[in-house]
Amino acid sequence: MKGLIKGLGTTLSTFTRKSVTIEYPDEKHVLSVRERSFPVLTWDFDHDEPFCTGCNVCVRNCPVDCMTAMMMDNPKYTEGTSNRRKIVEKFWIDYARCMRCNICVEVCPFEAIVMDNNWTGHEHAAYDRRDLHLDLDDLLKVSRAGELTVPFRPQDSIEALEAEAKGEAPPEIAFKGARPEARQAQLERIARGEKAAIQEREPEKPKVAARAAGAPGAAGEEVEILSESKLRAKRMRAEREAKAFTDRGEPVPPEIQAAVDKYRSMKPGEPAPAGAGAAARGGAGEVLTGANPDGSMRFPPGIGEGPKGDPNSPEKVRARRTRAERKFQELTAAGEPIPDDVAKTLYDLGSDLAPGGSIWATLGGAPGGGGTAVAAAPLTGTNPDGSMRFPPGVGTGDKGDPNSPEKVRARRTRAERKYQELTAAGEAIPDDIAKTLYDLGSDLAPGGSIWATLRGGTPPAGAAPAAAPAAEGDKMVFPPGIGTGGKGDPNSYEKVRARRMRAERRAKELQAAGEAIPDDVMATLRELGSPLAGGQ
Repeated sequence: MKGLIKGLGTTLSTFTRKSVTIEYPDEKHVLSVRERSFPVLTWDFDHDEPFCTGCNVCVRNCPVDCMTAMMMDNPKYTEGTSNRRKIVEKFWIDYARCMRCNICVEVCPFEAIVMDNNWTGHEHAAYDRRDLHLDLDDLLKVSRAGELTVPFRPQDSIEALEAEAKGEAPPEIAFKGARPEARQAQLERIARGEKAAIQEREPEKPKVAARAAGAPGAAGEEVEILSESKLRAKRMRAEREAKAFTDRGEPVPPEIQAAVDKYRSMKPGEPAPAGAGAAARGGAGEVLTGANPDGSMRFPPGIGEGPKGDPNSPEKVRARRTRAERKFQELTAAGEPIPDDVAKTLYDLGSDLAPGGSIWATLGGAPGGGGTAVAAAPLTGTNPDGSMRFPPGVGTGDKGDPNSPEKVRARRTRAERKYQELTAAGEAIPDDIAKTLYDLGSDLAPGGSIWATLRGGTPPAGAAPAAAPAAEGDKMVFPPGIGTGGKGDPNSYEKVRARRMRAERRAKELQAAGEAIPDDVMATLRELGSPLAGGQ
């Protein structure tokens, strides 16, 4: 009996205890400072580039071989905005293999990799293991966004514990380069009209040579002669500046366009040819072809202008065109016909090998061109055989590549499923879902699919009706204090709107059936300001 009473006492004591459960993911517990998540790369806001130099120390020390890194010359070194002669070009981590041992963080000599101890470092669930292959942009995303508030480095914890054991004040944080404070300082510099990167020293002067006697131009005038690496760096910088104006919808200044034309026409070790600007832009006297004067690939307008890692980036477009040209040459040598998909790729990406004529003939005003073999099917998100149709350049990568048909199909399927779930629940479609549906050619894209754009604005026949996003004036109006919470909060606009739409739908169904509206539904309608409440 005594033991029974003690057991009941223990049970009854739990009634006074505070609940320890939380509603994840709306509520999340605070992570320990020494919690080990997954490694991420850090961004140097002072120099506007990664801390990583691609030295491969972490790669060599990784016990499970889940990391790969590639190094390149740093173009910002010659500009004087960085002291790193080398910089990382590509970096991959396979989170599916990573054992979170922290060795890469311990051996890194540049504080370029840390463990992301926020919840962003833990929530990496995916349906496909290949989606856990993160590239350079993915690994830098958290740091560049200023969300890396508690990066874990063992040395910081060891020094803090030693100071605590000796009764001393904790040491000042040594690693400050990738924290939100550094990002805020960069934003303040930009707001003052300064550059994103700090000017460490004077830019390096380009190598020059005296103009030979009798050459065009003023006597004794110096000309710019660049090495291959410096020429590439200058051309990329000029193209990046021009693209920034284009993305903002502004005209490119003449001096920047002139620099783009100049560096595109130059060859390593040689001065820029006379009239380089007009030639590089396909002016009078030059026939547009798939190659620039310097031998690099020329792409049609809008092709190869995406950021690094994007399917429309110069690197990925160049790789797709190279594969198509190699396939064309192999099939031609074997006397076999050229498949339609290879012909389409050659034409779309500006190759001179396109059967029936290149896209440059079409752009130059000549009739026909290789496009005649690729515009037969109706422009919708579905092929005649029922399979998914993707826009040009999408879903053309090799197996395992983020732009492979399998991965693109999976992303589009997930986005379409999410769209249907949110539509059925009466909730708003997030911008990232809408962008995915549009970019991957889904007919469900809110506001119209990409196929209507490709056809000049005419909606595709047979396309599924897309729910246009609500205009600002069509937004629901709630009573004061309702719908003012942040995204994900129960009082957010999206969640309040969904509750009101469900209540209104229920009320209309009951009215149509001639039944009375329950008190709880009417209370929701009144609370959320629905006109169906009838002013009650």
